Amino acid sequence: MNLQELREIARRREDAIKAAVNAKDNDTRNRHTKAAAKDSERLFAGILDQLDETEEARADQPDHGNVSPEEARMAIATMKTSTSTRSDSPARRTLDRLTRSGLLPDHGAEVAENLILSGPEASKGVAARWAQVTGDEHYASAFAKLVADPDRGHMMWSPEEQNAFKNVQEYRAQTRAMDSTVTSGGTMLPLFLDPAILLTSDGSLNPLRQISRVVQTTSNSWNGVTSAGVTAEWLGENVESADGTPTLATAEVPVYKGSAFVPFSYEVEGDALDFAKELAKLLVDASDQLQATAFTTGGGITGPTGFITALGGTASEVAPTVAESFTAEDVYALQSALPARFQQNAKFACAIPTANKMAQFETTAGARLFPEIATGSLLRRSLSEISNMGSVADINIAVTGNNRILAYGDFNQFVIADRIGSTIELVPHIFGANHRPTGTRGFHLWFRTGSDVVVPEAFRLLNVATTL
Repeated sequence: MNLQELREIARRREDAIKAAVNAKDNDTRNRHTKAAAKDSERLFAGILDQLDETEEARADQPDHGNVSPEEARMAIATMKTSTSTRSDSPARRTLDRLTRSGLLPDHGAEVAENLILSGPEASKGVAARWAQVTGDEHYASAFAKLVADPDRGHMMWSPEEQNAFKNVQEYRAQTRAMDSTVTSGGTMLPLFLDPAILLTSDGSLNPLRQISRVVQTTSNSWNGVTSAGVTAEWLGENVESADGTPTLATAEVPVYKGSAFVPFSYEVEGDALDFAKELAKLLVDASDQLQATAFTTGGGITGPTGFITALGGTASEVAPTVAESFTAEDVYALQSALPARFQQNAKFACAIPTANKMAQFETTAGARLFPEIATGSLLRRSLSEISNMGSVADINIAVTGNNRILAYGDFNQFVIADRIGSTIELVPHIFGANHRPTGTRGFHLWFRTGSDVVVPEAFRLLNVATTL
């Protein structure tokens, strides 16, 4: 391919991009976008061929200057990566289509798009490929046919469905090569059924997902950086400033494998496509229930670290004003104990028995001390119900134990990390106690999520400890 041909391809590519941007209907836009993408691949390949042939050809390439062939190749790789995250990329077009069809809620599309557009280049590439292949409408229909008939469903696949399924399996093979903890069995869920996407809804049954920082990752853990902050100061003229270098710490939240099992009858074969949509609700509910406990009191060894577990026994704990009892003074003391820099975003959290106990506290005149509890707030801050926390009902002065009943802090410093790309295994026949078929099949879902407190100083936890 000579230079004149490369210039012609480049011109066609730019014309196609302009036509796609100015198109008034989706079909025209998609047609021009596909043409631009095809010409882009030919352009990149042609430039690489020119680089390999002669130094003279390399010098004639526009925008390369006197860079080395390796530098030019890196630049081309960057161009190709940036092309994959453009607004007209296949992955983002897939998200748009799923949203318009009503299969993917807006908040789910935002989560997936953020993965495609933010983070390291390698992570963005993995996310874009995942969205493209699992969001393919042909993969969704192939998945539905497997649901309807696990034994022969693949025989009814169209060529497009077969190719879509093959693309997903190739993607899984690539991710397994990068992650030794990923098993080889099972089938990836279509994008619009993935709990890691759907669980981000504000309507989640798990309140910790509503008040905490929820992030998504394509790796085995979420990694961040925490700091106590930079010290500022007032200076006079010609006065040297102090060293304000902050102390940085690495915050890592590993993800753990969770699973859920959903049985269903053979009769679902008649409406498999509709069942696939309803399946999302069942999987989200099962995952939500499992995670609600883990995010609160999880041990962090085989599952997520709960915020109670992370804060228990640390300097963030606050003792009651009167030993082995819970009084109104403890509520004020807990709030006052939190550093000022975390107060603005702080929230209270407790179980219902504790909230009801505080609602009964009275002033000396007999009026309710905390009437705002009825509207979900406490001392000018919001109050969330965390049913898996300990409560005043657990306090027993005849038993030695810890009773961590009220939390207050900035829950943005409690991170919940979801790894995208949930996997499902179809169990074609379920057998009863007598080893005979029950007329049902089952889905065994596994997903990966984790949680941990990344800044313990951002929380205070009331512990009404008791001893014999």
